Amino acid sequence: MTSTYFLQFPSPPSLWGLYPRILAARKPGLVPEGRVVPRIEARLTRVRIDPSHLRRYREVCGCGGSAELPLAYPHVLASALHLAMLASEGFPVALMGLVHVANRIEQFRPLDPGAGGEIASWLEGHEETPRGQLFALHTEWANAAGPLWRESSTFLARTPRPPKVAGNAARGPATSFQGADGDAEGPLSTTSFRAPAGLGRRYGQVSGDVNPIHLSDVTARAFGFRAAIAHGMWSLARCVAELDAPLPAEAPRVLDVQFRLPVFLPAWLSLRQGRAGQATRFALLDSQGDKTHLTGSLTPVA
Repeated sequence: MTSTYFLQFPSPPSLWGLYPRILAARKPGLVPEGRVVPRIEARLTRVRIDPSHLRRYREVCGCGGSAELPLAYPHVLASALHLAMLASEGFPVALMGLVHVANRIEQFRPLDPGAGGEIASWLEGHEETPRGQLFALHTEWANAAGPLWRESSTFLARTPRPPKVAGNAARGPATSFQGADGDAEGPLSTTSFRAPAGLGRRYGQVSGDVNPIHLSDVTARAFGFRAAIAHGMWSLARCVAELDAPLPAEAPRVLDVQFRLPVFLPAWLSLRQGRAGQATRFALLDSQGDKTHLTGSLTPVA
């Protein structure tokens, strides 16, 4: 019988205390053979929204003013919980080697900044795949009225393999939103925006994710990247801010995103979107439309 690791916080834990422990950890890149990932749970017992923090998040992610919280904002409320879980002795894999490959967000009711409640996160086990080991990190924000918001973040610990000789499958214009669930129908619309140098530091200060690969070219190169890369959750939030999805604030919705290629900073980006039934499907491309950084869909829930 495996142990359960349980972490509880009345307020978010200090990220500045967690990162030194993460960087100094001597953990393997994969779950060793014969070991399992135990159930790890964390709970933030009191959710409080800081208006100045919310304002800075809206600014860096390009979210317009609204009475409701941006769809991806609860993720940053839980980011300290996530790091505490992955830095705990119960999680057997090095955090710095994990790659965020997919994200699913469900919104059940309008996200009122004064909703209160608590946030719970949990993970358990892993899945072996040809690419490596997959880990699913689940998060739920709920109050006395029930669940408000739920998220599943999927991370990959890559299996070492020889370099590919064929072309990268993520290249090529995503006019049909390749990789998303189905193809968009009708005309596509395109918008463009810039991911400036220094974006990683700005989003890191707001989100608490100060992974060195995002902060500067120098620190990113230390981990094998040619330049600093944008946070995947910034790319997700920035895309959602641009979507032309006619959903009323009270409508439940599901957002699914698959991360394809990193965005090296600075960069001009192009967002293509179109309709497929009730869903809005989208793809984030480079400025030439040659590389697909992410694909996704936003769907109303009946």
